Amino acid sequence: MSINALTNAAVARRPDFQPVDAVPATLAEIASAAASVPMPVALPSGARPATVAAPKVSVAPAAGSGPNTALQTLTTYIPTEVLTLYVSAIAALGPLTITVGTHDLQVGRWLPFWCFFAATPLIVWVAFASKIKAAGRELPLSPSKWPLWEMSAATIAYVAWTFALPATPFAQESWYSAGLASFLILVVSAGLGIVAPLMQQQLAS
Repeated sequence: MSINALTNAAVARRPDFQPVDAVPATLAEIASAAASVPMPVALPSGARPATVAAPKVSVAPAAGSGPNTALQTLTTYIPTEVLTLYVSAIAALGPLTITVGTHDLQVGRWLPFWCFFAATPLIVWVAFASKIKAAGRELPLSPSKWPLWEMSAATIAYVAWTFALPATPFAQESWYSAGLASFLILVVSAGLGIVAPLMQQQLAS
């Protein structure tokens, strides 16, 4: 899912955007909201909505092995910008290591992980705020107006996704295993899908 699709779903939960007097509640309704450009209910005088291209929504295939399908499902919660830049950063930095005491730490893997861990919810908020501002509304500066569910889901999915990558920084930990990674992405993917409909509450405008 692109960052547009992720924030479309969040904007649809505001009372001053379509759908009027309704919040997407089911997975189908959430997917529909993500795939459409949210329209303001009524614009303030003199305000004009920005022209926004309809987002491309990637849909995880229904068939396939469990872990692979779950991993693809996880990526629908993460902004594509994060996915692309994280992989590029890992490749660019390479296996940089520093020695701390008797341990060698692979900074080239942990540094991008923590940077994008912090950046993921921020990127979701910036994209959300940009849509709100483009529609002539005030910036959602108060946390009560933030798309906290989308910000949290994207961050949780990001951690699970990086945990399962071949170049994951967690691989240097003694307790890490490919089996644990497969189990985690299955649990997180299923958990986010189950919890998503429960988190669809109206956002303050």
